[in-house]
Amino acid sequence: MVHFVGAGPGASDLLTLRGAKLLAEADVVIYAGSLVNPALLAHCKDGCEVHNSATMTLGEVLDAMLAAEAAGKTTVRLHTGDPSLYGALREQTDALAARGVAFDVTPGVSSLFGAAAALRAEFTLPGVSQSLIVTRLAGRTSVPEREKLRALARHGASMAIFLSAGLLRGVQEELLAGGLPADTPAAVVYRATWADEQIARCTVGTLTEANFRKTAIIFVGRFLDAPYEKSRLYDPSFPTAYRRGGVAYLAFTERGRALAERLRSALGGEVSCTRDGVKLNDWTAAHFPTAKALVYVGAAGIAVRAVAPHLASKASDPAVLCVDEGGQFVIPLASGHLGGANAFTHEVANILGATAVITTATDGRGVFAVDEWARTQDCAVVGAEHIKRISAALLAGERVTFRSAFPIAGEPPEGVTPTDGEPDFWVDARPHAGLVVAPRCLTLGVGCKRGTARESLEARFREFCRANDILPQAIRAAASIDRKADEEGLLSFCAAHGWALKTYTAAELSAVAGDFSASAFVDAVTGVDNVCERAAVLASGGALLARKDAGDGVTFALARGDVHLDWRGNDA
Repeated sequence: MVHFVGAGPGASDLLTLRGAKLLAEADVVIYAGSLVNPALLAHCKDGCEVHNSATMTLGEVLDAMLAAEAAGKTTVRLHTGDPSLYGALREQTDALAARGVAFDVTPGVSSLFGAAAALRAEFTLPGVSQSLIVTRLAGRTSVPEREKLRALARHGASMAIFLSAGLLRGVQEELLAGGLPADTPAAVVYRATWADEQIARCTVGTLTEANFRKTAIIFVGRFLDAPYEKSRLYDPSFPTAYRRGGVAYLAFTERGRALAERLRSALGGEVSCTRDGVKLNDWTAAHFPTAKALVYVGAAGIAVRAVAPHLASKASDPAVLCVDEGGQFVIPLASGHLGGANAFTHEVANILGATAVITTATDGRGVFAVDEWARTQDCAVVGAEHIKRISAALLAGERVTFRSAFPIAGEPPEGVTPTDGEPDFWVDARPHAGLVVAPRCLTLGVGCKRGTARESLEARFREFCRANDILPQAIRAAASIDRKADEEGLLSFCAAHGWALKTYTAAELSAVAGDFSASAFVDAVTGVDNVCERAAVLASGGALLARKDAGDGVTFALARGDVHLDWRGNDA
């Protein structure tokens, strides 16, 4: 058996546990001596036959593998970084496969990621770049015409350029020819994670000043220093299935308490126990309106009776789960789809090694559930009472129709078809009769006089929504100038709608490009000619949808960010 093992970027402690185990068991090791840290060979057992492939041809490497195989020995072929990137892996595995030799591949930490760690960089910053291009400049090894560096540079994505440190002038010329400005940030990382690691930070225009000519990776892109949006994953206005800390557990016994603590350590949240004098009904009444999920550890009947008086709507109820104290079964009791209880049930079951008891018919039969899909797409559901009819039709094998104001990637699920007429459900940020799945894609820009009460904001907001034909549920966040960060009425208004309030300095708002409704008075008071429009555009990362609407000391504007919908779902 031949095991291809990624050695990692250089540091000896970045070898994977599996790789270390395979090295310790190998009878023969063939390692890329010019790049692999020889300290890794300390994992080899006494008597292991070691070959340095830096002095070998491909034929000689294969001969060594085949000789070991004929002798019944185990071989490790130790590649630098990860074998899948510029590792000449395929030509070896194809040759082995042709000779009937069994092999497998163990991934390694690529120097790509070792260098990113050295730079303390994130390739995929929201609002900056969501793509990483890994490539090289054409040299002794050519690249396809469509992958010429200048063609790839036109995308403006984050770039990692391998095997080109000795060709910096050519790299620079290609990047500039591809339209990248000379001030685009760049960096060259030499021998990432090794003891002699070095970093040269520069720009595309000064790239040739870097002194490294080999064993280095070139990075290019605004991800290296640009302002960025915060991830929606941790945005309090973005409802994941169970934001950490949003889960409340109530155990009925000491054994149940121990199980709840185990879940808390994995998922966050808070644990209570009736053994401490906590009253079941009081605890439920206190946590039902505020928690993302309630988890009862004990008898399901007790949990059902406790939550029954509080259940209002699948569109607003938290997820409710029950786990037996032995950790054998996890049962979602309420908000299986919209509240995410079914998804959370699987998560809890995986932690405990328990059985997830899912009773919703659409899940059991693999039928599309519009409310579950809405949750995975970060959409609100308006008119939730219509969900039952749609699910019943699909379960009966009937067709349901939809109309969407936004593109949706992938093919619609079985039984779900688009229509130009009156649909069974809409995907839109505007109000319609029936069921509406509303992407939370809008940001509300707000300006108001000092001391404006929540009631005044609410009244103006209702008028604003009617005038602009929008669903309040499609709004994800509110935004304003930092002078309003402590406005009690505004904070209360945002909290009532479940929005985060994002605030910016006058300088940050002034820097936003676009055509805005300027006011000399606002400029004199705040230092920026417009607050609500600029704040909405900056917070959304998108375009202005509704211009400033002023009245009673309140101004509102609306901007729409990007909408990414996918029929295949997305719980990430």
